[in-house]
Amino acid sequence: MIRIPWLIRFCTVCIIAVMAGCTREASTPVEVEQTLQPKGTITGLINNKATQTPIAGAFFSLGFDGSVQSATSDSEGAFSIANVPVGEYKIVNGGAVFTGQYTLTVSLVNDNISQPDPLKKYRDYYFDTLTIAFTSLAPGDSFAVSDMMGSVRLQISYLNTTVIGQVVDQAMQPVAGAAVTLFDATTIPNIALAQTNTSTTGMYQFTHVDNGLSINVKAISSDGSLQGGLSHILTLPLNVTIDSLRSQVAAEQIMLAPADDVSPYVINITPANNAVVSPNNLQIVYTFSEPIKQTAYTRTDLPVGQNTMIDGILINYTDPNKAAGAIPFSMQWNPMFTQLTITPQGAIGSAHYTADLRTAFNSGNITDLAGNKLVNEPDIVGDFEVLNFTTNGAVVPAAPTLVRRNVQGLYGPLDYSGGIVGLEWNNVANAQSYNLYRSVDNGPFELLHKNIFSLQDTNNIVSLCFPSTGNNPLSSISVSYQLHSVNSDLVESPASNTITITDEVPPALISASITSGTGSAPLHWWNYTLQFSEPLIISNAEAVTNYAILNPDTVTFTITKADYLGYDAGSGRYIVQLLISTDLAIPAGYSINIKNGIADLAGNPISAVANTITLSVPPPPLLLSPGNGAVAVGLPAILSWNASNGATSYRLQVSSNPGFTGIVFDSNSLPNPINSTSYAVSSAYLTAGLTYYWRVSAANNAGSNGYSAFRTFQP
Repeated sequence: MIRIPWLIRFCTVCIIAVMAGCTREASTPVEVEQTLQPKGTITGLINNKATQTPIAGAFFSLGFDGSVQSATSDSEGAFSIANVPVGEYKIVNGGAVFTGQYTLTVSLVNDNISQPDPLKKYRDYYFDTLTIAFTSLAPGDSFAVSDMMGSVRLQISYLNTTVIGQVVDQAMQPVAGAAVTLFDATTIPNIALAQTNTSTTGMYQFTHVDNGLSINVKAISSDGSLQGGLSHILTLPLNVTIDSLRSQVAAEQIMLAPADDVSPYVINITPANNAVVSPNNLQIVYTFSEPIKQTAYTRTDLPVGQNTMIDGILINYTDPNKAAGAIPFSMQWNPMFTQLTITPQGAIGSAHYTADLRTAFNSGNITDLAGNKLVNEPDIVGDFEVLNFTTNGAVVPAAPTLVRRNVQGLYGPLDYSGGIVGLEWNNVANAQSYNLYRSVDNGPFELLHKNIFSLQDTNNIVSLCFPSTGNNPLSSISVSYQLHSVNSDLVESPASNTITITDEVPPALISASITSGTGSAPLHWWNYTLQFSEPLIISNAEAVTNYAILNPDTVTFTITKADYLGYDAGSGRYIVQLLISTDLAIPAGYSINIKNGIADLAGNPISAVANTITLSVPPPPLLLSPGNGAVAVGLPAILSWNASNGATSYRLQVSSNPGFTGIVFDSNSLPNPINSTSYAVSSAYLTAGLTYYWRVSAANNAGSNGYSAFRTFQP
């Protein structure tokens, strides 16, 4: 047994090995800060496990890094191997930890050659892989790694034990010719030491086995169909002296069982699901992957009610006249018990049939010879599912062409919350009705609406996101539709084209507001709350590069942070909060713009017509032309001003006095607001030679910030 008791100046050397009678131990470093390559010395002692006498002349080889170093035990059984790289050096919590892996081989070939007594020989070779760990005992002294040592103590025993036993089958009959293997059970995994074959009476014998060894014995029949082993590990007696009686050990009988550990399954069904077949000599054939064990349950010669598998099988039919019901049938296994043939009685044409074996197959009573239960084959429809087929008669109709209906106010693009989908299709010759199938998020198509006699249908999609419940979904999903024509024999056509519905509505910025502000010159901080119409991709919503400030005058804006807060119950919207700093107090006429990087869960980018909101009123414009006091400007009088940041419209007033109590023209009386930066006032409002006063205000969705200073002119 290998021990690690060696304490040296700064480190503990731990050697973990598995050999005859050895145990394993391990420790795991967790943090790496730096790496070195120190070396150490490994010393060891080898002796006889029973007599405790040293073994001289044992040849030790230690492998590491692709090289080998060796040593020979002396008369005291001791050996030493120096300059062994101790492995990777790591600093863990202020202390030093070393690990390394080595291959140790011990050769006793020369000792056995020189030993004339066959009862005092050892194995020629002992070997295993060692994991060596060195741990510093001086925390903080990371470089105290020289002169390290570790010790190994190896105990082995003479090969003077004989193991005998017998191999039988489940009927307790001897198994001849079985391959029997003896394993050293003290190693992980077990090492095979010897192999033999059983006699005609099922007996086996192993000679020259280590006394005191823990062993396991396993056997397999010559054809590989049966296998088994001892029910527990067997420890051989440890002989202090040579004792022929104690040197022979009889093991318990090894009973072999079927080696099959693979469950049986259905590999083929005739007819296939949804097939169209002739009613003449109709048979349903199930083919299994291996023979099915015949038991009282699998009998096919008994009537219903005798607790056989026939009680768990149901054959139904529906004819064009809508008559329906269960029909009788008979069953028969083939000689190899790999096929079960079901013969319905009185099969007719132009009828729809179902074969339902789910109760029988799910009973757990159908197994292979090894007792493994029948399992479902996912690629076969009709074993653990209902099998559908139709007997021919009428012409099979063609596949319809499916299109999506778009009706204003009824059916249109859907967002993440789903809605009503409208579908329509062409009239198909020989079709009596239509069956609509639906698939959710690329799952299997399942029957949604059966026997539709019109050429259109609707479906209400509860949600186009996952999970569908709760206000903060994680992902987008899709819903797909396929249509089948159905003839008078209830035979379905091939599937139509596929219509797939996803979230098609881009998210919109609903509102933006300043919810709070802090700080003062030269730096002001503002919290901006943005409300969106749909849940967003979080990583995109929290990227500050996806937001911009438009028309900021001379103020410097910095968006420092974006937090996606998710659903807000009060507003019913999805919230992003921005933290924005400015070098001046809040300016006039600026807007928040959302870039295309902001997208909903389906990947739709922000709506181009709903991605900007003005957060403050625009400043009053500056009047440009005509100059103040200008005369003879002509008629109509063209008045112009500069663009005001964030303005969406302008209001122009012309008065006969500076108090603007004698208004002669006000653009608010026009059918449409002024959205340009100039306007021609006609002679209908002005008289040449008179003095007029004019001013302009700018407005947006946030309101207006008052009028400009007035000017005068004469037409």
